[in-house]
Parts: sequence; C-alpha cells; structure tokens
Amino acid sequence: ILHGDFIKCFSLASNSPFIFHLFTAQLERVFMWLGLDVKTYTNLTSGDIINLMEFWQHVQDHKDRNCFICCILSHGSSGAIYGTDHKPVSIRMLMSHFTAKQCPQLAAKPKVFFIQACQGDNVQRPVFLDTDGSTPDSSPMQERDSYFESIPEEADFLLGMATVDGCAAFRHIEEGAWYIQSLCSKLQGEDILSILTQVNEDVARRVSPSGTKKQMPQPAYTLRKKIIFPIPMEPPPSEQHQGF
Repeated sequence: ILHGDFIKCFSLASNSPFIFHLFTAQLERVFMWLGLDVKTYTNLTSGDIINLMEFWQHVQDHKDRNCFICCILSHGSSGAIYGTDHKPVSIRMLMSHFTAKQCPQLAAKPKVFFIQACQGDNVQRPVFLDTDGSTPDSSPMQERDSYFESIPEEADFLLGMATVDGCAAFRHIEEGAWYIQSLCSKLQGEDILSILTQVNEDVARRVSPSGTKKQMPQPAYTLRKKIIFPIPMEPPPSEQHQGF
C-alpha cells in the first residue's frame, strides 16, 4: 500500500494527512483480515515509487505466494499518479514491472492494482434515466488447443481505477474515499470481478451533497481465472471497528 500526505500540493483532494491515513487504515484492516501480508509505504517521490516497484519485481518470495496486490492512494492525472515531488509516474509503466517476462515468479499468478487517484479535473454529472436498460450476454468464444501451453506476457492483471480517465475521484471528509470505502466493504466471499461490479454500482449511486457530482470507477483486466478471497472465521473489520 502506497500513500502520500501531500500537505502542500494539489487542491483536488484533501490537504489533510488524516484523509490519506484513513484510506490506508481501511485497506490495511481488510487485507490483513483476509490473511495477506501487508506492507505500507508513505510519502514517496516519483523516483521512490519506481524504485519500490523494481524492488518488489525482484523479491524472491513471490514463488511462495498466490498473488500480488498493490494499492496506490495519491493524486493523479490521465494515466498517471503523482509522487510527493509533484512528478507523474505512468500507471502502465508501474504495472510493466510485473509481466510474466519481467517477473517470472509471478507468471500465471494474479497481479492486482487498485488506484485511488484522480485521473483529471473533469467532474462527472448525473444523468437521470426513465427506464432501466439491459445488457446482452456476451457470446462464447471457442478455445484453441495448443501442444505447448503458454500465456501472453501481460496476462493475469487486474487494474481497479477509482474513476474513469479524465475525471476526478471524490472522498468524504470523515468516511474516506468513495471507491476505497466501497471496495473495503465488499472485498470478501465472491470473485473479484463480481465485487468490482458491485463497487461500480455502489459508487455510481453516490452523489455529492450538492447533487451535481458523480463518480464512475473503471476496472480493466487480463485475468484468466477467478480470484476469490476466502472468508475468515473472525468477523470482518466493518464489525470490529465502528465507523469503518
């Protein structure tokens, strides 16, 4: 988990360090409850973020792990997040450290990135619907057998963005970011794509106090299998920590 305080930069999100620590605490509690080993890094420059990705790219423990999850809470612009030095870092470049070619120990294992950051200054406005639309089922595709099993270099990635390209991501001054709050409350029991569809619906229903601002998260993936986090025996953090 990477997050920055940004005390003196970017007015699009809160200038209070408390807000970013709130986001981080939510993620830490949920992922530790799910049995994952959690490492948190704060206030990294753009160079520090790149160096950290290179470090985790070469960690030998990956061979004993089932997946890799990276959460970044920051400010951003189209296709990028910012370090505390105000310099952008390409999200695609960060993910490229963990392709099957660049990080063989994570080949065929899920690499999940959750990004809580604005992707621009545009504000999504509400659109009022008269009727509900339906989405047709996608057509099945035939599989092609191969004598040698192989996977594409960029297989098994999931990128969960708090907002669509070009638009702002919102947060509540006390409850935290809409996206992170929804993700943490639903991250259990079902496959991750079903969860992110629920997160899309939850966040899309939210509206600013003025009634004029909306937010639409956007997942993208090259996963080949379902990811399901088993439900632990103990109660989830939402029940252990009031106000989570």
